[in-house]
Parts: sequence; C-alpha cells; structure tokens
Amino acid sequence: MKTRALFWQFFGTHILILFAAVGFVAFYTWHSSRTAFHREWVRELEMQARLAAALLPQADGSVDEAATRRFFERLGQIGEHRVTLILPDGKVLMDSGADARRMEPHNDRPEVIEALKTGQGQSQRYSASLGKQMLYLAQRVPREGTVQAVVRVSVPVHTLTREMDAADRILMVLLAVVLGATLLLSYAAARRIIGPVSELQKGLTRIGNGEWSYRLEIPPVPHLAALARSINQTADRLHKYIQELDEERNLRTLILSNMTRGVIAIDNGHAIMDINDSALRLLDLSPPAAEGERIGEVVRYPELLLLIDESERAGVPVEKEMTVDGAGEMLLNMRATALNDREGQRLGTLVVLSDVTLLRRLETVRQDFVANVSHELRTPVTSIKGFAEALLDGAVQDPATADRFLKIIVRQAGQLESIIRDLLELSRLEQNPAHPLERHETPVAGVLKSAIELCQSHAEGRQVKVFLSCPEGLTALMHAGLMEQAVVNLIDNAIKYGAVGESVQVDVGADKDGSCVWITVRDYGQGIEHKHLERLFERFYRVDKGRSREVGGTGLGLAIVKHIVLIHGGTVGVASEPGKGATFTIRLPA
Repeated sequence: MKTRALFWQFFGTHILILFAAVGFVAFYTWHSSRTAFHREWVRELEMQARLAAALLPQADGSVDEAATRRFFERLGQIGEHRVTLILPDGKVLMDSGADARRMEPHNDRPEVIEALKTGQGQSQRYSASLGKQMLYLAQRVPREGTVQAVVRVSVPVHTLTREMDAADRILMVLLAVVLGATLLLSYAAARRIIGPVSELQKGLTRIGNGEWSYRLEIPPVPHLAALARSINQTADRLHKYIQELDEERNLRTLILSNMTRGVIAIDNGHAIMDINDSALRLLDLSPPAAEGERIGEVVRYPELLLLIDESERAGVPVEKEMTVDGAGEMLLNMRATALNDREGQRLGTLVVLSDVTLLRRLETVRQDFVANVSHELRTPVTSIKGFAEALLDGAVQDPATADRFLKIIVRQAGQLESIIRDLLELSRLEQNPAHPLERHETPVAGVLKSAIELCQSHAEGRQVKVFLSCPEGLTALMHAGLMEQAVVNLIDNAIKYGAVGESVQVDVGADKDGSCVWITVRDYGQGIEHKHLERLFERFYRVDKGRSREVGGTGLGLAIVKHIVLIHGGTVGVASEPGKGATFTIRLPA
C-alpha cells in the first residue's frame, strides 16, 4: 500500500505536470495555427481583391458595365470565392454568386464602410443572400483618388474550418502519439526509481525498528546506490554505537544490581531516574512503584526527603543516618550529592544508602566489651592494689591480718587470671574458623562423663547432684577437648545458679533421621526472664550482676560455649521460665 501511494505521488505529479505542459503547448499550437491560417486566408482574399480590381474593365475612367458583367460571369465559374462589385452609393453592380439586381444596397456592410474609409476592410458574418457564414474582404477602387467602386471578395467560413479541422486532427494525432510515448517512458522511469526507493524505505523502517543487522540492497540507479551505501555505513556505525551503549548500560545495571549499597538518582524535579535493587530492598519499595515517579510519592521517610532538599540548598555532599522499619529495624547511612553532567550543570541528586546496622551494633558491642572488660578487670586490680598498699602501710606486722589480706590478693589474682584466660580462649575460638577444626567420631558419653567429673567438687560444695542420661554407643563428629569445655561451662553455670540441694540433669539424644545429636543441661533454679534470653550468650552479659559477682565467674562462659558450638557447625539455645529453671541445648550435626 505504501509503495503504491509513493508511486502515485511521484508518477501522478509527473502526469499532472506532463498534461499541463502538453496542454499548454497544444493550446498554443492550436491557437497559433488557427490565427496563422486565418491570416493566410485574409492575405489570399486581399490578393484576389487587388487582382480583381486591377483586372476590372474600365472605360473613360469609369467602370464598363458590359465588360464587367462578362468578367464576373467568368469569375463565378471558378472556385468557391465570391466576388462582388459595389458602387460608392452601396448599389451592388455585379456579383459572381448571385443576381445583383435582386440584392439590396450594401452601403451598410461593415467591410464596405471600412473600405470606403481606409481603402480596405474585412469582416466575418452571416450572409442573408447565401444563407451561410462568410469571410469578407473589401478593396476600394482605386485605392487613391476618387472612389469608383468597391471590390469585395468572400469565401465560406466552412471552407476555412474544414481545412483547419483537418490540421487539428493531424495535431491531435501527433499529440496523442507524443503523450502516449511520454507516459510510457515516464511510467517506466517511475517504476525504475520508485521500486528502489520503496525498498530503501522498507529497509530504513526495519533498521529504525531495531533490526540493526539488516542491510539495504544496492539498487541499479547510481544516485540511489550511493544513498544505499551511505545508509548501510550509517547503520553499521549505529549498530556499533548501540552495542557499545547496551554493553555500557548492561554493565552499569549489573554493577548497580550487585551493589550492597542502595543507589537512587533523581532529577531536578525529584522524579526517580534510576534506582537499584538494594535501594528498593532497603526502603521496602517495589520496582513498578518507583521509577518515573516523584521521590516524595514513593518514599515515606521524611528524613530522606529533607536530606535531598538540604543537598540542593547547600550544593555540597550531605550525610545523615535514619532508622527504617522493614523486615527488621535497620539503621541506614544516607549520603546525598549533586549529580552533574560533563559541563558541571546539575542534573539532579544522587543518594547512596548503606545498611550500617551491623556496623553500629559491632561498635556498640566493642564499646560494651571494652567497658565490661575494664569493669571486670578493675574490681580484682583495685582489690589487689588496695590490700597490697595496706600491707605496705603496716598491716604486714599483724600476722593474722596479713594472712587474710594475702589470701584476698591471691583470690583476686586468680579471678584476674580467669578473666584473662577466658579472653584469650574466646579470641582463639573466634580466629579458629580461618583454620579447619580437627574433628573425629567421638563417643558422646565419654565426653560428658569427663565434664561432670571436672564439675564434681563444685557440685558437692553446693550439695547438687548431676545426673546423666546418654545412650551407649552414641557418637558425634566433634573436637573432644573443646566440646568438653563447652559442657563444663554449662554444667558449672547450672550448679552455680541453680538452687542449693537441687539436681542438674544432662540428657543426650539424636533425631530420628540421625542427622543431629543434641545435648541438654537443665537446672531447677530461679530461671531467667524472657527479655534476657537473646543476649545471654554475649560477652560479660549478666542477668543479675550482684549475684554473679557473689558466686564468681568472668561473664564469658556462655560466649565461649557459643563459639565452640559454632565452629562445630552446630547451634546452642536456651529455654527458661522464671521460677522453673533453665534448659540449655547444644545441637551438633551427626
């Protein structure tokens, strides 16, 4: 359809121009030929009138009527020309085509009037005597001097038109032949040009629709061939540039998608230009509801919007932190900076979001750890320093007092040694994941019995009995020494914080599918409130600080248990209710 429309746009216009040109030439030729033909007839009539006037018989300077009548009779026998002799008063003296005696005076005829005035006159009108259209030419005799008569020569108009019509027919035939040949040649030329042009148009449409590998065929028309080559070269360059842009865009998208930090680019109107997956996740947004919309309609955090406004006002990078509520409470670090083009003109704002929840938590843990270590070390160091100064001040002179002070110094030094030992052990366990742990298939019962024996003296001191329930032959892949230390810490805590005279129950079992071995240590003490359970395995965390210092301990035992179990690929947990004791469970992969 497009090809046909293009063809008729080209060929139709050509036809219109051709018909207009040929029509103008034909009309001009027709009009010129008729004018020339009419002029030739007038000239011929003029020559005949002069000839007739020259041959007109005369006698004594006047017209000889007898000789003139014979002369006109002979003229009436020659051709279609009609010759009339008219006297100055208008009387028709002789006529070669009619009886002059019956003809009315001709002094009112326009050609006669003009001839009498100027010597010659002509007109084309209807002849009442002949009943047809005639062309008249009148000649005064003589042309100079006294008028003797007027010789008028006429010819029927149909004689002229008959010859002109024949010439017109010949002209029309020639015009038809020329026009037909021209139309055929124009049609062939149009087909030769429009065909390649249509193919060029189709090819450009395919290239414009994204078929960058498509190339135009080279048409036979030289100029169109050069155009097709230029288009193909341009398509090659465009294809290369678009591939480079696609690769750059894909690389940018890949980088943004795999960034752990969120990135948001907005324009000066605060419409989102680009946003990566991390930003969607951190702000809990969905992709259809983000790109192309205004940031204020998508983000529900006023801190972020205020940060963007402040960045636009200040013109320098601005950084703040805010808390967001998504799957869990997160602390986000937000940094807004200007997004400029190569000329330095600001196109919008670039916002980078970083999840600093873990970092801030680690900073808090570090600060708490330093504070706790300082606090735990300060107590024994203060005691040792105080009693040593007392001894130096003279207390050493009293043997009983000196003995009591030295025992306190030794006990506090032992506490200090325990804290340092546990810290070193915890540091060693934290570094252990970098090195493979040597584990072996070990009977669980043997490890637990050794742990109970190590805690036996402590249990007897608090009148606590430790019971063990473990199937014989049950084994687990473990490091026997480390696992024994973990169980010792749990049993020691159960004895320490359990009720005096109560029991501690140690149970061992395995899942039905044999994939996991579990160890539980249960006491029947006062239990632990629920709010403390999540932080129970943190360093130096104490449920009751006063009682913890009273019963002793470094506050690192459960943290050591946690790290020992983690490097075994297992888990440790606690379940407790106030007044019903606590149960610690270690789960190890079998």
